[in-house]
Amino acid sequence: MMISYMVDGEGFLIVNRSIVAQDIQEFEYSPKPEFATQITIFNVEDERATLQKFFDVIKDIKPFIITTYNGDRFDWPFIMKRALVYGISMEEEIGVAPTNKQENVFWGRWIAHLDCYSWVDRDSYLPMGSRGLKAVTKNKLRYDPVELEPELMVPMARNNP
Repeated sequence: MMISYMVDGEGFLIVNRSIVAQDIQEFEYSPKPEFATQITIFNVEDERATLQKFFDVIKDIKPFIITTYNGDRFDWPFIMKRALVYGISMEEEIGVAPTNKQENVFWGRWIAHLDCYSWVDRDSYLPMGSRGLKAVTKNKLRYDPVELEPELMVPMARNNP
């Protein structure tokens, strides 16, 4: 439905318009003053265009490091599998693929991938069950993000984005 990312403190959102009912306009996201950022929006036609735009951004920016939260276990496998549906190889596009040793660790030929979940899991001293993104955001960044029930996301995107 959407891919969000940040580059040098600026936020971006790629919106799949085959799911989201209307174009999303740029907005400011300010959960706390020190986290304020303007979000630039790319409204694109469909899932294929969403994935291709994300890959094109990575090719244009040429980052040395990409950080995710649980990207090894969710984001990268999901993006890789969805791209394959359209005959797109994530590894050929951006050089990121699972390592040979482990299927749930992703690395790039010219991009280091750092999964922050692994740091939290190792170093946060948070109890098991309290290491999800919302719990970590609340505990470590000291704000409680608004969370939408997963079952409501697609209906809201289609009817009231």
